[in-house]
Amino acid sequence: MTPKIKWRQILLERRKAISKERRKEAPLILKEKLQARGRILSFTSIGSEVDLSLLNELLAKEKRLFLVPYRIDALFEVPMSEIDCILVPALGFDRKMYRIGYGKGYYDRLLATSGDIPTIGVGFQEQMCEELFPVDPWDVPVKELILA
Repeated sequence: MTPKIKWRQILLERRKAISKERRKEAPLILKEKLQARGRILSFTSIGSEVDLSLLNELLAKEKRLFLVPYRIDALFEVPMSEIDCILVPALGFDRKMYRIGYGKGYYDRLLATSGDIPTIGVGFQEQMCEELFPVDPWDVPVKELILA
């Protein structure tokens, strides 16, 4: 088992163990911290990820929402010049702002093309790891973390 696979298992279990109370309060905190960030490329939460539906609804009403398509190759049709920041999910983040995702490399490819657009890792505080993750040459750290 590779070190990243082991980290994925640890981080997924840690995220699944987050209490219902934390799951209810985190979206409110993220909505407050992100609502003034302009036009946002967001994502639809899956599984035990932090629920962004409240934030996405607000952004959609204000015509400031761009959603990552389920087919990631369609990402490049997103008008990046119109994006003010990109929200990035993860299983966990380390103190150098590297992330461990699901292992498909979708977000690393997106981050590699994001230029000067702020990339923001979002999730729960419990997803922050003091230990550094193993890093591959294609891994791209986010520029900022907002963990509720």
